[in-house]
Amino acid sequence: MIPGDLQQVLYCLPAGMVIGSFHFGGLWLTIHRLTGERSRGVMFAAGFVLRSFVTLTAVFMVSGGEWIGMTACLAGILIMRKIYIFNLQPKAIGYTKGSPR
Repeated sequence: MIPGDLQQVLYCLPAGMVIGSFHFGGLWLTIHRLTGERSRGVMFAAGFVLRSFVTLTAVFMVSGGEWIGMTACLAGILIMRKIYIFNLQPKAIGYTKGSPR
């Protein structure tokens, strides 16, 4: 039998990763759609408000208002942030002096 706190962490961590994927995926989409928009500031602000509202609401609902669940959700969100940063960073083109070939 799994204790209640551990069970909540094991439930909230993957849920936080899904929430983080929504949040940072939405940020990526917002940034890429800004190039063709005339009112970039409005679109960016609207995307921020929508993503933040959905993210905070989902974290509160998944965790049940418990700090342990919220912490596990935050850990999942931060894991997804690292994954998005690693996968979406620009790749180096060519070689620089001192880099291995």
